[in-house]
Amino acid sequence: MVSTHDLRGFDIFKELTNPELENVAEIAKRENYDANKRIFEEKSWANNLYLVVKGLIVIKMKGDKGGEQLPIDTAGPGDIFGWSAVTEPHAFTAAAWTTKKSEILVFNGEALLDLFKKNNHIGYKVMAKVAAVISSRLRKLNRKLVNSR
Repeated sequence: MVSTHDLRGFDIFKELTNPELENVAEIAKRENYDANKRIFEEKSWANNLYLVVKGLIVIKMKGDKGGEQLPIDTAGPGDIFGWSAVTEPHAFTAAAWTTKKSEILVFNGEALLDLFKKNNHIGYKVMAKVAAVISSRLRKLNRKLVNSR
């Protein structure tokens, strides 16, 4: 069971009221992963959005020519990853692996999108935060790319 108190610590839910958080908490489930476990694979169907409670997740991606997946980012406590579950085309653009034992809150993307349709206030507040995270990570990745040249 995930409580509203558990969710309150995440930036993407900071703007939600307690009743709105209760709606979100109903969708959430808690999962634990050992170190070096794959959570999802690149190009797979994005069915869940993830929030890190404890641990560290490394996000990896293959180049256009294939080969080994290379780390492009990390997600630690308080961070979200797997936002493809709530954005088109709902396919993961990278893989996610634990680097150490991790506790993660998992949200079914379809259930979240359904909640957002039923309660636009929740959807607007959460998706604005998700968009800010995507934008921040894209800027960070762009800086890495420019600095590697």
